[in-house]
Amino acid sequence: MDRAQLQFQNVEKYDLKLKSRPKDGVILQLHHTVRDSNGENRRIRFSSGIFNDLHEKLACADNIGNVFVLDFTDLKFWKLSNVGTCTALQFLPNKDDILIIASSKKYDINFLDIDSGETTLTLTGHTAPVKHVSFSNSKTNNLLTASPVEAILWERRNYTKYFTLNTYLGAQIQQIMFTPAGDYLVACFQNDTVQIWKNETMKSVKQIIPSELKHLKNIAFTMNGRAMAMAGLTPMLILFSMDTWKALKSINLTKHNISGAQQIAFIPQIFDGGANKILAILSSDCNLHLLDLECLNVIHSICPESSCIKRFVVSPTGKYFLCVLQLGEVNIYNSSYVMDLTQNFADIKKPCTSTQKLISQEISPSKAEVEQKMRICMDSARLRRILMQYGEYPDKFRSVIWRSLLNTPRNKSAYSSLIDKGIHPAYKDIEKQFTIHSSVTLKSLKRLLSCLAHWCPLFGVMKFLPAFVFPFVKVLQKDPLLLFECVATILLNYCQLWFEYAPFPPISILAIIENIVSDHDVHLLNHFCEIGITSQTYALKILETAFSEVLTCSEWLILWDHILSNEPAFIVMAVVSYNIVQRNAIKRLKTHEQLDNFYHMQNPIDKKHFLKKAYVLLNDTSEDIHPKRFFNSFISLDKGDCYQQFTGYPKATICMKLAKKSRKIKSQNDGSTLKEMTIKSQEKQINEILNKDEDNDEEKFNSDEENFNECIKNHNKHTYDLQDKGDFCIKQNMNTVAYPTTIHLQRNVEQTDTKSNRKDNICKHSTRLKTKKKCNDKRNDNLEKEVAKLIKTYTNSDLSDS
Repeated sequence: MDRAQLQFQNVEKYDLKLKSRPKDGVILQLHHTVRDSNGENRRIRFSSGIFNDLHEKLACADNIGNVFVLDFTDLKFWKLSNVGTCTALQFLPNKDDILIIASSKKYDINFLDIDSGETTLTLTGHTAPVKHVSFSNSKTNNLLTASPVEAILWERRNYTKYFTLNTYLGAQIQQIMFTPAGDYLVACFQNDTVQIWKNETMKSVKQIIPSELKHLKNIAFTMNGRAMAMAGLTPMLILFSMDTWKALKSINLTKHNISGAQQIAFIPQIFDGGANKILAILSSDCNLHLLDLECLNVIHSICPESSCIKRFVVSPTGKYFLCVLQLGEVNIYNSSYVMDLTQNFADIKKPCTSTQKLISQEISPSKAEVEQKMRICMDSARLRRILMQYGEYPDKFRSVIWRSLLNTPRNKSAYSSLIDKGIHPAYKDIEKQFTIHSSVTLKSLKRLLSCLAHWCPLFGVMKFLPAFVFPFVKVLQKDPLLLFECVATILLNYCQLWFEYAPFPPISILAIIENIVSDHDVHLLNHFCEIGITSQTYALKILETAFSEVLTCSEWLILWDHILSNEPAFIVMAVVSYNIVQRNAIKRLKTHEQLDNFYHMQNPIDKKHFLKKAYVLLNDTSEDIHPKRFFNSFISLDKGDCYQQFTGYPKATICMKLAKKSRKIKSQNDGSTLKEMTIKSQEKQINEILNKDEDNDEEKFNSDEENFNECIKNHNKHTYDLQDKGDFCIKQNMNTVAYPTTIHLQRNVEQTDTKSNRKDNICKHSTRLKTKKKCNDKRNDNLEKEVAKLIKTYTNSDLSDS
């Protein structure tokens, strides 16, 4: 008790003066300036703040471990020193003198007496900095503390852990809180989902996945808890009913010149019954906008001249709100003063007539003109600055931005000439290899692959190409010309050294990747070596699918935003970064099959850490093994009536592969080889002659002679036709022509033993036809002589040809 009194005596309080009826609504502005050892003034930045409306107090924390308490009733303020750097603040309900501080050191939660500065209670158990502290107003009376990776519920009676919610990589907590009535616990996750649990049982009652809203950042509740607002970095706001569990409306923020929302909160008003209609939105350009949800117009915008707004906090009753500026200052506003300003602006603002609307519509530029102006003003440096600030390009303008980055020429005539060649034979039956349910997507894929194969024969034999280009088809299929030129430019620049050993794996690029892994994470490479996994598994599988199998759609789009905005070597660094970021998951896999499956499935990943690591690798990799040492600088497609040739692959190898493929297709279409057809034809004719029934008359026998002679003539004709088709066909078909002839000669030798049998049969036949015996014997002798003469001539010519 003496210690508390001593500390209380050391806390000195100072007078506080507020502005009355300020023009901009700011009743107080906080600065914290100290003088260092050199006598120079140094400003200390404020990081967070929290209101206690019941006793009209405010606590603000700075970056060096001080907490300033402001009492608006007594108009006093004081400083609590050496509290430690805090990551979250919250007043204890129904107690005006206890402040909960989440410490960045050991991630403890401290209960601090604001009058004495004494810590009365400390809670431990978190593994990451606590960002959210919330109390339930229901009978359960729980305390919620949450970091991005876990949330803990504490019982208020003895502050023991009641429930722990753990998250996984890629689905970390963006925001979590109790509803105003305390019935539900609502969490907003990094994977753009909102999960709602029943507070008493922690049973999941609802999961919301807003398809229109991406990069969800913040949720907010009206004072009565009947409506919830959801917003993110995309210019879309969704209002959700907690009574019907259905969306009430979607509001397009671009109509109000708001590109996205970093933070949202309702500002309660007097006599609104808790159904708040004023929503404060901290936009992506760091300005605060007050949006009237009934009239759907921005009634006021706060844009401080000194600095942009970093974050804002609204008091529970809406009487005050504060803005933490990026320079470290804190502006405290009285809400009623700000609303008075909005009414004055509304009186000054004139309504827009129908004539003015018509004129504005007439002078508004078309979409093509807007895109043309965007291309002119968007150079790669500007686009890269946008990308570094927001992390990705907007979906609405992604195709225009990619076109600008790749500098596609829009060669309509050159593209038409490729289209006119039709579907390439290599991709005629592509639907048998891949299951594509959309006929439009299948048609676009066939058209793209055929154009690529007609442009360069290499792309008709690369088996991985359909899987590589498919995600680009899904994104850009509405503009086939842009789709082809984008993919062709990517193959020309970002796929360097991929095809130098085609159709075999790209040894050079895989060796570069292995060297980079060895330089930055030798333990991971040792793990691959122990299992016997090569870069063909942990690198080539990712490259051949353009990351589409290991990333979600949104992650894939963001990654390719960064790849196309950087030098061609960035894609190599992205492969290495993916493996290093997923190190812990990879080291748990011990077999080839497990690792093969790992690189063919979407695995949760922290995309920010993934991209950050890729940039680190790009900048920190030594020059000896850096890919840019081996890559050529970026070149775009030539503008004109034709595209430049694609080089950098072994043409002889590809030509042989194409020839082999065409022979295989030809043999499949024929059904049987020339050798088989010739043998079957000769055997059929000879067997017919040998097995003829000698009871047939003379006309039948003469007919056999004519058929046999015709067979020999036809075979000789077929042989000479083959020899006139050029050197390549002669080499391929020489054995095919000679082999049946050899078989024929062997059979003729064997037939010499059967001549006596034939004579015996002919004699038996002549005993029944005595009147024609002499005539038949004479004809048989003549036939045998003629056949022997023809066979001898045919054999000599065959041997001379061979």
